[in-house]
Amino acid sequence: MSRWDRPPAGITVASFFDDWLPAAFRAAGRTAPADAPVVRVSLSGPGGGAWDLQARDDELAIEKADRTPPDVWLRQSVADFLAAIAPVPDGGAEADADLPQLLPPGWSALDLLFVDPRDIELLRQVSGRVLVELAGKRGRRWAFDVAFGAAGVKAGQARSTIRLDGATFDGLRRGTIPPIQPLLDGRLKIEGDRALAMQLLLLLGSRLNRR
Repeated sequence: MSRWDRPPAGITVASFFDDWLPAAFRAAGRTAPADAPVVRVSLSGPGGGAWDLQARDDELAIEKADRTPPDVWLRQSVADFLAAIAPVPDGGAEADADLPQLLPPGWSALDLLFVDPRDIELLRQVSGRVLVELAGKRGRRWAFDVAFGAAGVKAGQARSTIRLDGATFDGLRRGTIPPIQPLLDGRLKIEGDRALAMQLLLLLGSRLNRR
């Protein structure tokens, strides 16, 4: 991987949004379509905050979040966000050995921006707010809360919760387990709106199969 596929381990959230992500977008030479979404990232805990991201042609606008509703809203803790986008390598003093690798092969932190026209088309097909909880080792819990579309962004809480363990997540991430299989055999559990959760799983499967 090039150094622009992943931010360096140990990066702070402020450095990620203020410096690394804009530089990575420029280095990638991407051009965003006119309908690229506004993505809000709200991170809780020390060093957290809320940022609105939108790619416009060959530039990336990053601003502090305001009252204008975004198109996609990701909520996480600072620790869980950094565990996904900038994990410490195995053997590092701060490595989170209780979690599997979280980003799928071929994905980068730039996928957070949804600048691929195929991703934008997928976004139009889902509207709602979903919480995903991953059970790591020794009680470690990793989670992200994501809302799509007006209905999802306005929702006061997730309509659907998806729960799975680390081994199942890793199989889905690698594409060695079909997205629906864990639901059929009980390794993946859904609470709340099952139709919304299944829609998200099918869309994720379509995205994984593209790499």
